[in-house]
Amino acid sequence: MNAITGLSLIDGPLPIVFWALGAAAVAFLVVRRSWRWWLFAAATAAAAALLSIAACWAAIHVVYLFAEDLPTAVVINLALVLWVLTLGCATALAGLRGRRTPGPSPARRTLAVVSMVAVLATAGVQVNAYFGEYPTLASLLGRQPVASSQPPPALQQAVGDRFMASSVAAGWRAPAGLPPTGSLLAADIPGTLSGFHGRDAVVYLPPAYYAASRPVLPVLVLVSGQPGSPESWLRSTNLSYDLDAFAAAHGGLAPIVVIPDPNGSNQNNTMCMNSTLANAGTYMAQDVPNWIKSHLDADTNPAHWAVGGFSYGGTCSVQMVTRHPDVYQSFMAISPEREPALAAKRSVTVDRAFHGDAAAFVSQLPLTLMATHEYPTIHGWFAAGSQDATYSANVKVLIKAGKKAGMDVESQSFPGGHSWAVANEALTPGLNFVYGRLGLN
Repeated sequence: MNAITGLSLIDGPLPIVFWALGAAAVAFLVVRRSWRWWLFAAATAAAAALLSIAACWAAIHVVYLFAEDLPTAVVINLALVLWVLTLGCATALAGLRGRRTPGPSPARRTLAVVSMVAVLATAGVQVNAYFGEYPTLASLLGRQPVASSQPPPALQQAVGDRFMASSVAAGWRAPAGLPPTGSLLAADIPGTLSGFHGRDAVVYLPPAYYAASRPVLPVLVLVSGQPGSPESWLRSTNLSYDLDAFAAAHGGLAPIVVIPDPNGSNQNNTMCMNSTLANAGTYMAQDVPNWIKSHLDADTNPAHWAVGGFSYGGTCSVQMVTRHPDVYQSFMAISPEREPALAAKRSVTVDRAFHGDAAAFVSQLPLTLMATHEYPTIHGWFAAGSQDATYSANVKVLIKAGKKAGMDVESQSFPGGHSWAVANEALTPGLNFVYGRLGLN
């Protein structure tokens, strides 16, 4: 069963099987002897393509649902679905034939419905292959690592005793009896100062945290993309397995990893900043760190705190280190935006989040801050997909600004587009960068 649920939905045999089924379904719906049907199929194909292009363009430039144009994969698959639904419904309902002309047989009508379902599934697989949200059949079925609702173990050290000047790895000797893997816990992090209410965070505690005399551990705060949730890191990447693998090779040591939710829902986009939408900046810079320090035996030295994320989360990580270098001093930004945005037009973002006050918005932007401040204590790692032209360009702009502001920054590129698959490929080298800055290797 594991061999089946472990099949990739991004590459390998399963997407090929779906593609073959989809092609066969399209062929079944298109191929007929009637020349009028061929004309109808050609006309509806052109109409579906135009409608898809117009709808995807309007979603970005008229309705302003997202800040970037939808990828070509979405446009093509939407056009395919519209076309196939038209052909399938025409066949199933026999709407093109006159009353005196015999319609398709019941079997053909049934197969037309089956063909529509097959093409819908194929389109879904193709779009998912681009975004990488569900990398395996198991993740689609919800069989990813799950956070437990149990509270973390009781604190062993007072907050005032947890400022570590040296690396935790230097003085650590793993005791016998550590658990083989870390644990995942769900936690409600209240917006005590910000007034913001997010969904439950996910907390990873490494095996060393369960030692009878536990070490004071560094912290990594991760943020998901948008739309997304803290669980996206568990569903769409190998995060928990990578952390466990590192811990197994380092005597149970790994960072405390906290994945908060600065959006509140899949639909919301707070831009990870304080605005009329929410005080998400305060939530990430004060409420989340305060909760970590008061509930976990975490190092309080900001040199041993890192923040990272993918897409929206990558943008958030750059925002945090530029606005709050006293809290986070290392970051891992995978496919970040050049600046946080609600829409393709900056004016729409400013109107929605700042009542038209462009100066208030610009003053919080990382590029603005890096142009006017020095950040000699900040260490950063950027990544993007090599086929992701927009976000690769973003990385080049941000890394240039970071170096000019005195940051120690570097970048890597990985095959793929703007997808969780790229985030997963970037995760291990990104974590390795962070580990070194947190004193773990």
